[in-house]
Amino acid sequence: MIPFISIPKASLAEELTPSLMKFHTLALALAFVSYTGAHCASVSAPSTEWTALQGDYDYLSDQQTGLPDSDIVGQGEDYGLFVTHNDFGSESDTDGTFGFRIRLDAPGGNKNEAKFTKAAWLGIDADFNDTIDVFIGVNLSGAKTDLGIFVPGAGNNDTPTSTSVSTTAYKTYEIGPSNYNYRPVDYKTDGGTTNDLNPGTKGEPDYYLSVLVDFSDIVAYLSAMEIEVTDQSAMRFVSATSRQGNKLNQDIGGIRGDENAGVSWSASGALTETVTANGIAVVPEPGAGTILMLGSVILMLRRRRQGT
Repeated sequence: MIPFISIPKASLAEELTPSLMKFHTLALALAFVSYTGAHCASVSAPSTEWTALQGDYDYLSDQQTGLPDSDIVGQGEDYGLFVTHNDFGSESDTDGTFGFRIRLDAPGGNKNEAKFTKAAWLGIDADFNDTIDVFIGVNLSGAKTDLGIFVPGAGNNDTPTSTSVSTTAYKTYEIGPSNYNYRPVDYKTDGGTTNDLNPGTKGEPDYYLSVLVDFSDIVAYLSAMEIEVTDQSAMRFVSATSRQGNKLNQDIGGIRGDENAGVSWSASGALTETVTANGIAVVPEPGAGTILMLGSVILMLRRRRQGT
């Protein structure tokens, strides 16, 4: 909820010093949400149509098993993680599709066919308690072809080492061109400065892996967990890759290798900035102390004026 701060009458406002007036203006500005611009993209659209998160998102060559095709990379304007929400013009705030895109250091498969053969996840902290509440992602390891919404594992899910993915999906979808995409980066259309952030690996372009799911299914799962969300709700995300479907044992975005793996998600550096599902960055409301101090100043000046 955006706090309401009344503006003093002109006669009183004139008594405020220039510094206090600036403070009052700042408090008003902080009370509102700042927009980065909501982006709606198809699963194969250029990355300029997605909402980019954290430019310096992950370290190069820090995957735990030495496989560059599952190494999340991102530096500066060559973003490593994106999200998107598409409501298709609906008035509802709980429908449409929601998805993520990660940038990987190299293509998987072979020289004749690029193919992702691991698992990729986006964990969502929807209630800001520093635990992962739900995963969306794709598991193409072994004979698996699972794309959907996944329940967190039986652990605490509040640190990288205590977090896992249940082998049973809450909801799966048939994989197709509308919900899954795996393609090379093209900075001329995707934005950024290069197609290959780490030429020292394979010397091939980085690859984007993109996944979309039904947002209403995420809403339904979280509601069953007593967490109510809409496309305007604030969330934080964690991206990861793994060799199989139930562990985060390849790479975690924002962490160098397995450093900080035993600390909370917030302390680890893996959680993204706070955004809504439709790609709007959320600026925290001013603290209660700030609002109380502003009110005290205005009350003091009113009393002084009444005593004259």
